[in-house]
Amino acid sequence: MSELHHQELEELKRLFEELSLGRLEDRLSVVEAFLATDDHLSAAELTARLAGQGHDLAPDLVQGTLELLVRLGFAQKKEFTDRDPVYEHRHLGDHHDHLVCLQCGQIVEFCSPDLEHLQQAIARQRGFRLLSHRHQLYGLCPKCGARRQPCLPLALARPGEKLEVVGYMGGRRAQAHLADMGLTPGSEVEVLCANGGPLVVACRGSRLALGRQLAMKLSCRAKDDAGSSD
Repeated sequence: MSELHHQELEELKRLFEELSLGRLEDRLSVVEAFLATDDHLSAAELTARLAGQGHDLAPDLVQGTLELLVRLGFAQKKEFTDRDPVYEHRHLGDHHDHLVCLQCGQIVEFCSPDLEHLQQAIARQRGFRLLSHRHQLYGLCPKCGARRQPCLPLALARPGEKLEVVGYMGGRRAQAHLADMGLTPGSEVEVLCANGGPLVVACRGSRLALGRQLAMKLSCRAKDDAGSSD
C-alpha cells in the first residue's frame, strides 16, 4: 500500500472509531481492498474480490462501507451507463474526467488542461463561479471499435450513434413499413434511446419508435464509416 493510501487508512480508522461503527475490522478489510486498486469497482465486484482474498462479507456491508467512504469524502460514486454504479478513489487535489465504452464498460481516466482552461473561461464569460464539473465521454474503446462491423442492424446501435441507412434485410412488408417511416437508403438516423423497449431514433426531423424485430431488419453503417461528417 502506498504512503498516501496508508495515511487515508489511518484517517478512516480514526473516523470509524469516532462514529462508533460496528464490525470495524470487516469494514477496514473493505477499505483496504478498495484502496489497493485504482479500478472503478461496483459493490458486487468488490465483494467478489474480497471473497477471493478469503473475506466472506455480506454484500450489504460492502455496499454500506462504500457509501460511507463517499459521505466521508474518500470515494466518488459514478453512474456512467445502465450498469451498476461504480466507486473510485477521491484523492485531495486530484481531478480527472472519463471516457466510457458503451460496449464493454471500460472506463479510461483523462485530464486535459486545455479543457479545464476552456470551461473556466466559459464560466467567467457568463459570470459563474465554477465549483465543480463532470465530463463523461461515451463511445467505443479501440478494441470494441475494431470489432464493430462496417454494417449492422439498427437494433444493435448504441444511444448517441449517428448512422446512415444502407438497405433492408427483411421481406417486402417490412421494407415497405420502414420506407413509409422515412427510413430509406441514404437517410441519416440518430439513436436516441435503446433501453430494452422500443428503439427511439431521430430521422428527417422526427422521432420514430421501432420494435426490436423491425429494427433488426434495417441495415446501417456509422456516419464515420460512410465518409460523412457533421
